[in-house]
Amino acid sequence: MRKRQKGFSFRESRDVVVFLFFLLFSFSGRLFAQPLPQAAPELLGMDSHRLRYADEAILKAVENKEIPGAVLAVVHKGKLAYLKAYGNKQVYPRTVPMDVDAVFDLASVSKSVSTAVSAMVLIERGLIRMSDPVKDFIPDFKGWENESGKPSDIRIVDLLTHTSGLPPYAPVKELEEKYGSPDPDGLIEYIATCKRDFKPKTGFQYSCLNYITLQRIIETVSGQSLKAFAREHIFDVLGMVHTGYQPEGETLARVVPTEKQADGRVLTGVVHDPLARVMNGGVSGNAGVFSDANDLAVLAAALLNDGEYNGRRILSPSGVRAMRTVPRGLEAFGRTSGWDIYSPYASNSGDLLGPDTYGHTGYTGTSLVIDPDNDVAVILLTNRAHPDDGGSAVRLRSLVANVVAASLNCPPARVYFQYYYDCVERFKSEEPVGKKDIVFLGNSLTEGGKWTELLGKKHIRNRGISGDVAMGIYDRLHQILPGQPKKIFFQTGANDVSHDLTVDSIVMAITHVVNRIQRESPKTKLYLQSLLPINESFGRYGRLTGKTDMIPAINARLAEVAKERDIPFINLYPLFIKPETNVLREELTGDGLHLNEEGYRIWAEALKPYL
Repeated sequence: MRKRQKGFSFRESRDVVVFLFFLLFSFSGRLFAQPLPQAAPELLGMDSHRLRYADEAILKAVENKEIPGAVLAVVHKGKLAYLKAYGNKQVYPRTVPMDVDAVFDLASVSKSVSTAVSAMVLIERGLIRMSDPVKDFIPDFKGWENESGKPSDIRIVDLLTHTSGLPPYAPVKELEEKYGSPDPDGLIEYIATCKRDFKPKTGFQYSCLNYITLQRIIETVSGQSLKAFAREHIFDVLGMVHTGYQPEGETLARVVPTEKQADGRVLTGVVHDPLARVMNGGVSGNAGVFSDANDLAVLAAALLNDGEYNGRRILSPSGVRAMRTVPRGLEAFGRTSGWDIYSPYASNSGDLLGPDTYGHTGYTGTSLVIDPDNDVAVILLTNRAHPDDGGSAVRLRSLVANVVAASLNCPPARVYFQYYYDCVERFKSEEPVGKKDIVFLGNSLTEGGKWTELLGKKHIRNRGISGDVAMGIYDRLHQILPGQPKKIFFQTGANDVSHDLTVDSIVMAITHVVNRIQRESPKTKLYLQSLLPINESFGRYGRLTGKTDMIPAINARLAEVAKERDIPFINLYPLFIKPETNVLREELTGDGLHLNEEGYRIWAEALKPYL
């Protein structure tokens, strides 16, 4: 029993050329790894404003000390729609802020992303069947016996769905005393002969022993360790560069610690699960995989795309469907071959995702949920077991899943462009606007100004975005107004003009921005600046053709708005036009719209009296 059984081996069946080809393919998977491309939620038909409720739920959990920190990733339509870090990576022995590249001990999520997928790879290659008895691969493995001694075999499908009747766990201390540590063969010997709790397929009992047994079958059939097999056939294929067992190097440096031990050290890069750590030395079918949100997003995208990502395939469409389908005869239990759909452990799917949603959770606070009906995946990685195993992420997982589901298929009335959302994300990562700050708010004309240098003032925050329109500015004021800045210099309108809006529409949109600033940040000194002239002779911006004379009409109306609201109106327009025309002076621009260095100097001089 103690000797690992030999079986069919991939390596024995390959000739040298094929073997080297597979090695080269695996190496290239890591060499050309590509993370999932990111896209703004709105560009994928999601509402980022609704997604902020997930931020609030997670931050509340951090504040209530339910978790030290978290990373949330949302995959939709093959893109990374949301990626954000919260709280702290560790709080003992020192506090370290969380970041989106943090690597987590996945705990039981390992069962799905490594062991179950590996088993399906073998099934697809004709090396094992769901209906195969476990004893075909582990000869001393006992089945169930009724009162009269009649046996019933435990089969691979029973292990995958937790319907085998094996007990939930094993006495780690007793096994360590009997066999030493680590001793995978000793652990398998125990599992092969321990008491079975019920006849296979007649009940559901979540058991780590099921997946440790699957590990032995995978290793026996493939001739590889689970660590090597999963790396070669899953992680390397998809380019998951920070995923695997027993992390080292850069991956180890990114690992989030888990529980503090009796001697004061904190488990970091060493699997938390006792059976996996003590008896299996860190490589175990039930736990042991470490990964980050970016890598798991790639895996989720592959499973949502019938097993393929970026031209690299880990499973066939049939294999993926089998993995997310409850086997016939086991519908009462809600477990698929490696995942959970509607068992009592499936609360991480929330209340609003599709009926075919499947996923898995991990003891350390990790969760992966995949909804093929809505083409979305929710990855929530927390370190709830740090530092004293006292936190909880159970309710939080459901809350976050509900928020993500509610953000689908209901984009806001206004959808912008990728650069807009890139800038909004960049602003999120910067220090929040505060009461000492002077904010320059506008489009590319504002963005292009080196205002701190031009004006010689500290605390200037440039919040211009190239291509932005008035309502785009309105929709991002939530990043500015809560800080109650000292002053705001607001200038926009050129892009609104190019969008063929009327004078009334443009003035109304700018007025909405003014009204909101005054309402939500009443102590902020607001300065409304005029639009600048354009020069059509450059021929650079076709959508501005014939609109030169619109701009003074808009400016006249804006001056009235400023007077009605008792705010300064800074009329820059006369400083930039050729005498007796409405045309931007050629020497101040290179394209008929944007200013050169001399143009910005003139603008800055006009603003200095207001500083």
